[in-house]
Amino acid sequence: MAQHSTDAGVVVETTHGPVRSSVVDTPRGPVRQYLGIPYGKPPVGERRFCAPEAAELWDEVLEASAFGPDPVQAVDGPYTGVIPGADATSVSEDCLTLNVWVPAGADADLPVLVWVYGGAFLTGGGSFPLYHGARLAAEQQVVVASVNYRVGALGFMDLRQVPGGEGTTANCGLHDVRLGLEWVAANAACFGGDPATLTAFGESAGAGSILHLLGSPGISSVLRRAIMQSPGVDMTQSPDVADTVARAFMKHAGVGEVAGLRELEPEAIFEAQLPTVMDMFATAGAMPFHPVIDGSLIPARPAELLQAGTAADVDVLIGATAHELRLFHQELPEESAEQILHHTVSGHIGDRTGTEPSPSDVKAVVGDYRQAAEGTPWTSDSDILTAINTDVSMREPIERIADFRAVAGASAFLYDFRWCSLADPDKGAFHAIDLPFVLDSFHVDGWREFIGADKAAEALGRGMRSAWAAFARSGDPSTAELGPWPRYGLNQRMAMIFDATPTLASDPLLRERSMWRPSSDG
Repeated sequence: MAQHSTDAGVVVETTHGPVRSSVVDTPRGPVRQYLGIPYGKPPVGERRFCAPEAAELWDEVLEASAFGPDPVQAVDGPYTGVIPGADATSVSEDCLTLNVWVPAGADADLPVLVWVYGGAFLTGGGSFPLYHGARLAAEQQVVVASVNYRVGALGFMDLRQVPGGEGTTANCGLHDVRLGLEWVAANAACFGGDPATLTAFGESAGAGSILHLLGSPGISSVLRRAIMQSPGVDMTQSPDVADTVARAFMKHAGVGEVAGLRELEPEAIFEAQLPTVMDMFATAGAMPFHPVIDGSLIPARPAELLQAGTAADVDVLIGATAHELRLFHQELPEESAEQILHHTVSGHIGDRTGTEPSPSDVKAVVGDYRQAAEGTPWTSDSDILTAINTDVSMREPIERIADFRAVAGASAFLYDFRWCSLADPDKGAFHAIDLPFVLDSFHVDGWREFIGADKAAEALGRGMRSAWAAFARSGDPSTAELGPWPRYGLNQRMAMIFDATPTLASDPLLRERSMWRPSSDG
């Protein structure tokens, strides 16, 4: 390792310049942390809306003792306050930094895990205490890093077809993540990590970012493994939709060309985002700033690429929570609930089969879900719709990705997270509930109280973290804590069920229906 100790910390010689650690004590042991390391030039001025450029080299020792600012984002947007601790306090366009945590006194060739945060592609940041990697690094004896990337319009708006858009780049936020991964890969050995184990892990939009990058050219030269928690598989924008979003944004921003967008203050950028989200809801859904097919970094939808065998040499661990959308559950108007339920189900079946279902087909699907809900508190039309939307938008597409991997002969491990909130049972195993389990963050921002974490939750978290570390180390998540975790296969669709007592199960999607499968999947 290219490093030496001083009274003030350990200095590591990176490819860009020397950085000095500070030390943080955790209940799992002391950790050297290197915070706020720049990996890209500030994406401002003419670099706004363009792919990132590698950071300038430096000669003086960088005191890596404080987080860099998080990316520009609204502090009171539609996703603010949904879960504890996911709020930015210091933001800037000059945000392309990363953080590294290394167990103090650790040997070389440790597994390397790189965290990619979520936040609906609108929010997020490496400084959030929920995402600090020190405890995970110390407990599992791994190197943990996290990468800041641009979000919202600055990170996920495609301006290539609007006036003055020549030379802009789609998917800037994904380009940021990839550049950050490349930096970590080039410098992992300096921090005591083994670059051959480089594993990206993330949740929600972070997992979605990883999923999209799996289809990018040459990714296997950077990334060895990928852990994706609750990615939105079927949510890639088409260029036409992305162009419509960009033009709506420019209208709300009050400018007619890209040069005008580059002159706006960052506050004006995110102030134009919310009305754009509202305008584009029917066209682009709740997340209009989203990865788009650009013909280069994202040549096609991730599911199509993985079905074709792309990234077959990258090991994959993927899963979801059992009741994802209960975090966003809404009660339907009583007088129209049944009509809305049946209309939505009809649309889901039609989207996937290419034909309009009969009323009896729709009724049969709804009836199956009602039967599955017997004995639970979730029996209303609103509850049934949330369960169906969870399976259609999250759980089934994830299992479909595992199927594609199995067909390609590629490594895939599947899980289903079913530990339910004890503090608010109505939320169940909701979207993002798994975050403190994986990152050892029950103590942060009231998460323990938010979900009612008990001793069983603590034990489950240790088991999950051991599996994530084992997977990064060898490509196999089997551990002494969880026992054997077999690779997913078409003849043995096995998944790890994360509950108070983790168990293996076959065909884990309890309400799987053939009509949820797109007709092109066979």
